Amino acid sequence: MTPKIVLTTTGIIMILHGLLFFFGADDMARSGVPDISEKALRVGIGLAEIVAITSVFLGIVLIFSRDIEISSAKKVLTGTGIGYLFLIAGVIKHVIDFQDIPEQAPPIPMLVIIVLLAVWSFYVSLIKKHSIEEN
Repeated sequence: MTPKIVLTTTGIIMILHGLLFFFGADDMARSGVPDISEKALRVGIGLAEIVAITSVFLGIVLIFSRDIEISSAKKVLTGTGIGYLFLIAGVIKHVIDFQDIPEQAPPIPMLVIIVLLAVWSFYVSLIKKHSIEEN
């Protein structure tokens, strides 16, 4: 498990997440709110698309960071892990806030995946020892 593998895998996951979010924005904005107004629907779609674009942005940065030297890659992974902690907190907040509208709540498997990515990022960046040849 090298930083390159983690950066590549995490980057691909973030790009896939972004693309799925972008092309599913309309359905996500409509789910759980059958009588949504046109303006509210446009706001919901816009917010989902912003999340999607941000995920694609992060994925591209992670993929392009995979060929940097190991010490720098570990710093990127540490930052990624910290970012995932904020993402985990936000997802948990929304799971709690949307208990009465389960269609709008983030899916629990997504939370599990983010937790695993955070643990993996921190493990490879802070605990696992790497040799120069692994890069």
